[in-house]
Amino acid sequence: MPFHFETPRLIIRNFRDSDLEPLLAYRNDLEVAIYQGWKLPYSRESGLELIANTRDKEAVQQGEGPQLAVQLKDTAEMIGDLGLFVFRRDARQARIGFTIARGHWRRGFAAEASTRLLGYLFDELDFHRVSADCDVLNPASWRTLEKLGFRREACHIQSYPMSENQWNDEYVYAMLKSEWVERRVKR
Repeated sequence: MPFHFETPRLIIRNFRDSDLEPLLAYRNDLEVAIYQGWKLPYSRESGLELIANTRDKEAVQQGEGPQLAVQLKDTAEMIGDLGLFVFRRDARQARIGFTIARGHWRRGFAAEASTRLLGYLFDELDFHRVSADCDVLNPASWRTLEKLGFRREACHIQSYPMSENQWNDEYVYAMLKSEWVERRVKR
């Protein structure tokens, strides 16, 4: 069964062929791409490959993970994606990430979608630990992670290659299942 999660405002699902144009639009937006790992321009072939590799995923598997589309419920517009990678060395640990199209920033969509993904990983799949990383120059991302309850564990200096001659620092965050449960109890 394909991935399908809902939140009050969002549907999180497998990519579809019809997602190609919005995917290319936000992945080619310099303001969106600046702290991400893809190269610009983000090619049509890369978009087609991402969709082909993720459209039929039905489960998380050790050593890989799906990229999931984030869609608005009220308009059906695809506005971003969530990344999920299950560690090869330990199937109860994963890394997540989020990307939202610039026109939808500052509305809490990344936090809403990520909260649902964390619920899936911790509550439904019984994961032990979930981590995330972001550029130290991207306060919107690290503030979102902190809002979600992630704990900053490290700052890696010049660990992320931005170009052939530029390396950026990145924060590493993590959350344990016990922290997730405790946080839900306090609500």
